[in-house]
Amino acid sequence: MKRFLATAMAVFSLSLPLFALGGKEPAAEAAASPAPSAPSAPSAPSALRPIAIRVGALKGPTGIGMIGLFEAPPSLPDGAAASFEAVASADAMAAKLLSGELDAAVLPVNMAAKLYNSGLPYRLVAVVGNGMVKVVTTDPAIRSIADLRGRDAFVAGQGATPEYLLRTVLPKAGLDPSADLRLIFSMPYPEIAASVVAGRIDLAVLPEPFATLALKGNPAARVPFSLSALWTEATGQADYPMSVLVVRASLVADRPGAVAALMDAYAASIRGALADPSAAGLLVEKHDMGLKAPIAAAAIPACAFVFIPAAEARPAVEALLSVFLAASPAAIGSKLPDGGWYATVKR
Repeated sequence: MKRFLATAMAVFSLSLPLFALGGKEPAAEAAASPAPSAPSAPSAPSALRPIAIRVGALKGPTGIGMIGLFEAPPSLPDGAAASFEAVASADAMAAKLLSGELDAAVLPVNMAAKLYNSGLPYRLVAVVGNGMVKVVTTDPAIRSIADLRGRDAFVAGQGATPEYLLRTVLPKAGLDPSADLRLIFSMPYPEIAASVVAGRIDLAVLPEPFATLALKGNPAARVPFSLSALWTEATGQADYPMSVLVVRASLVADRPGAVAALMDAYAASIRGALADPSAAGLLVEKHDMGLKAPIAAAAIPACAFVFIPAAEARPAVEALLSVFLAASPAAIGSKLPDGGWYATVKR
């Protein structure tokens, strides 16, 4: 298993965390046709001009749910066609949205909120990934969150969901995150997972697929309790969203049929990946999504892929963003997004 992990770490690293309006459409033909010599029947209403919808998916676990669309791009109505691009990091994705290079994207929920609050015209259409952060330990004495008192916990993602998730659930267990344990942010995801496998650290907080890599690499590693269950106890929400699909506002308004078809195809891709992780893993490697096939296949069942339309997901989204707002307002643009962010697309 250590060889498995070493291979994984060598091939996979995941980066952490001019406005354009409307999709690019071809210009109309400049040349006019000569007038007809005889009256003709009234013409039918003109069709929408062709448009290319450019979609970005993050490499790594976030983009896995979209892998079916990379393999077989869907047919879209309203004169639209879709193309798909794998993007290396959330920061690179944000840059492509800022420059107008993409019309739709999958990215972390807090970054999507921050971009919207900054004035970028992209609306949330669905949550596509729920909670996938896990506590992993090799210490048999750790059985509940209360057992973290006095411990050193290596946490992936300072200023991101793993940290704020802990800072929400620890006080509910009577623990002060700043006094009763030490949260250490000195290592990137791959190094934390490798250190668990090597036995150098015995307590880590990791998202997928790194949690799976640590669990597979060290037979003593286990998940002693569910952070998602503790989040539900602390907030009343069934889960916490981690990744969302956003679409350019002009497309939602002007090409709702195409957006709805894209949403349906994405939901079908997620169902396909969950139904056959091995086949999806092969596609992940084929389309250079940053994971080798065996790693992707092993991680997919634990990645909490979902497809929840924005209106339905709003309470869960706001619950998580409220935690960011209290702890680090700048991480979401210093306010909760207004209701205009949540798109309702008839499907």
